Amino acid sequence: MNLARAVALIAVIGVLTGCGPQPSADPTQAGIPEEILEQACTDAVSGIVDAVAELAAGYEPDAAGEPPTTPDDGGPEAEDEDPLTAAVTDARRARDRLNCDREAFAAELADGLGAIAPSTPVAEAVWRRASASILGTVEQEAGERALTPTDDLRDALARSAEGTTIVLPPGTIDLDSTLVLLTAVTLRGSDLDATVLRTRATDAAVIVATGGLVRLENLTLELVGDDPASGLVAGPSASVALSNVRIAGARADEGGAGGAGVYMSAQGDEGSGRGTTLEVTDSVFARNGWAGVAVAGGHRVSIEGSTFADNGEVGLLFLDEAGGSVGSSSFRDNRVGLAATGSADPSWADNAISGGDVGVQVDADAAPAIDGLRVSGTSSAAVIFGGSSGGFLGDATCAASPYGIVISDAAAPTLGANECQLARGGS
Repeated sequence: MNLARAVALIAVIGVLTGCGPQPSADPTQAGIPEEILEQACTDAVSGIVDAVAELAAGYEPDAAGEPPTTPDDGGPEAEDEDPLTAAVTDARRARDRLNCDREAFAAELADGLGAIAPSTPVAEAVWRRASASILGTVEQEAGERALTPTDDLRDALARSAEGTTIVLPPGTIDLDSTLVLLTAVTLRGSDLDATVLRTRATDAAVIVATGGLVRLENLTLELVGDDPASGLVAGPSASVALSNVRIAGARADEGGAGGAGVYMSAQGDEGSGRGTTLEVTDSVFARNGWAGVAVAGGHRVSIEGSTFADNGEVGLLFLDEAGGSVGSSSFRDNRVGLAATGSADPSWADNAISGGDVGVQVDADAAPAIDGLRVSGTSSAAVIFGGSSGGFLGDATCAASPYGIVISDAAAPTLGANECQLARGGS
């Protein structure tokens, strides 16, 4: 089962606990020994627990250690592939028919669900959310919920209604595994320097696994683990907004895994047609092993007033058909400041780049519109148009760089008035 369908299923499975009136005994059960009826009630609970465990197990590695494959989200799956729905329905009927003791039924169900032990962050998030839904602890209305330093953030996420704002306390919150967001929530700290999510997670510190809008505000996401990992990873259907956020320390390995502060993941034109899918204001992306931000597929960004510093390969990278706008932002000491490849067509206005090897690198068929660019102190070139790239460059200044604007033989950008030396040739 794909994750989107699992989350939708969890939302409608229904609550099996509560303080409603005890139903009258079913006369058809008269004469059946009490121990048999009790066992039937226990079996009903076990059916739910087994179904939740099976649902979570779909997001565990297989016996060979390979992660589970996830079907495309293009269509619904057959109802008979939803054992959890059937188990909940059967258990509700059995509880009422057998006149099971409500309190004992709820306690046994809570114990059984609590004993499930998923081994991956996604499986754990699915288990937590399904358990909260069945036990009736999911909030019914969105609101603002303030966490104390002793509260469990994952438990708060599992119980939150769509649109909830979780207010994190000042200080450092240590996380040892990936935080998986299955619903549209806001995580809000006190300030970028005051609230720190410090994580040793592998692969990703935060995974956005919902099509609803996820917001992070006034906090730092600091990766401190030794294994390759990116900061925030979101798929083709995701939408993310970052305001006054710092993401730093993402680690890459030699094979190219990990290392992005933010990675909006997709292929081709996946993610297109939805307007802006990544909105960033007044944020910082620093010391990430690969990229401060990488945007792929058809994702569209709006980035304003942000800083990209000391990222290993590139400050901000557009891939595939990604686009959007980047304005009034600074890029400092990244190997490449701004880059676009594939057929990306972003608009970059009034940005400043200093240090590193190359200020702007455009390759393949990318065609960015660049206006008001300021580049200084790069060790190789201010701007390079490679491949068969195009686009526009105007009102650019290039200072203290060996080369200004370098255009390959096959590239054909349109140049406005620029204060940069021009060089042609090469590929």
